Amino acid sequence: MPRLFLGNFDFEHRLAEPTRQLPAKLERINAELATSWLAIADDGDYLWTPQPIEASFFEQAVRDGLPRVIPVVSFGDVPRGVECIPWGWTDDVRRLCDKHGWLRNDPPDEAVRAGNSRRFSVALERYDLLGLDFSGEVTAFHQIERFIKLHGSDARWVVKGMFGMSGRERILGRGLPTLADQNWIAKRLASDGFVYFEPWVDQIDEVGIQIAVPRAGGPHLIDVVPMLVDERGQYAGSWFTPLEKITWIKTRVTESETVIDVALRAASLLQQLGYFGPLGIDAMRYRAADGSLRVRPLQDINARWTMGRISLGWRRLLQPDEAGCWRHGCIGPGAITSEFFGKTPADIFREFLLTKGLQLTPDRQKIIEAVSASYRLFDADDYVARRQLPEDGPSVSRSTVYKTLSLLEEAGLVRRVTRVAQTNVYELGHIFAIRRAIRTSPETIGSTTAHHHSWVQVY
Repeated sequence: MPRLFLGNFDFEHRLAEPTRQLPAKLERINAELATSWLAIADDGDYLWTPQPIEASFFEQAVRDGLPRVIPVVSFGDVPRGVECIPWGWTDDVRRLCDKHGWLRNDPPDEAVRAGNSRRFSVALERYDLLGLDFSGEVTAFHQIERFIKLHGSDARWVVKGMFGMSGRERILGRGLPTLADQNWIAKRLASDGFVYFEPWVDQIDEVGIQIAVPRAGGPHLIDVVPMLVDERGQYAGSWFTPLEKITWIKTRVTESETVIDVALRAASLLQQLGYFGPLGIDAMRYRAADGSLRVRPLQDINARWTMGRISLGWRRLLQPDEAGCWRHGCIGPGAITSEFFGKTPADIFREFLLTKGLQLTPDRQKIIEAVSASYRLFDADDYVARRQLPEDGPSVSRSTVYKTLSLLEEAGLVRRVTRVAQTNVYELGHIFAIRRAIRTSPETIGSTTAHHHSWVQVY
């Protein structure tokens, strides 16, 4: 039976505010992440892409060893009787299934909401005393101030809402909350009645524990996926590597349970609430304020698909004794400068310029470094203005900036963002590339296509 992979990656936001108009940023994320499903899709499956993607992208994916899927922009192009596989189950997805005659195998909404709520994971942590020191649920602003005093007036912290993913729906701070922080907290307290305060800890590494929760029978472990996390604690990718290489998950965190045991117990409790389907539980190893190494086995609970779970599908690209990494987001400074991550954006741009008989001049080098450092959005007008200031070093002409951006766009490394008030804002184009290490030199198998939000590398 063919399936329809529906990437509603705004899932948690729909749980939190079902009727709210989706911000443009999240609509863009839905579009960029849509092709992530290629990792687990099969020939003949349908893939919803919110924005059209040219056929050449999918033809190249087939040549790279990926399935021949049927991309659709309009739900009306998906036939009846197809099984819908969403990122997460929400009422609007259920209504879509019923409207178009798609099959759905969905758990109750109450169980989905419970499993993805911060309240559920915090309650489990509290029961076994597995949470962070001096953290917890907050129902009034003065409780946050008290927590901050316990950690020190200059301590870093994070406040999280009821639902969130990939480091979103939260604020980071240091010391007393700013006015903007206070407004954010007040809004969540007014809508939900509570938020969650945590100290910011020195993370060492993090894994995603992938569990299958069946309708009948006990939950079982699928695999443990090491995660890449950036300096802000946001998900940046997954390693799909053999389980035996991750030793600390065998650490006992209660008198008789390992990290995996705790995760499976949480899965069983969620199953008792009625949930079934994919489940991802993030566990973190960190250094506490006293310098000791500790493990947080229930960092986050995700009653839905996760990127870690999907990443396991890329294993079909591997040969024996190989491991792989699925990297997400933009190509920030230093993000792919090691031998593991191949070429930097500057390397790719240099090769592109050579095909046009041009060189990567010092000015062009500065511009691509500035674009990479912007992480998400690059404001060209602001950059031109700043380059005229003495403290920012030698100036770069306006024409050089815009000509370079045009070349970067042609190379697929950036793309222009359409905005009403700002017409010269760019974002990094996301590279889809599959690299296989042959001796010491990576051979590029995949295409440099800017429609995908990630790239896979095999070692």
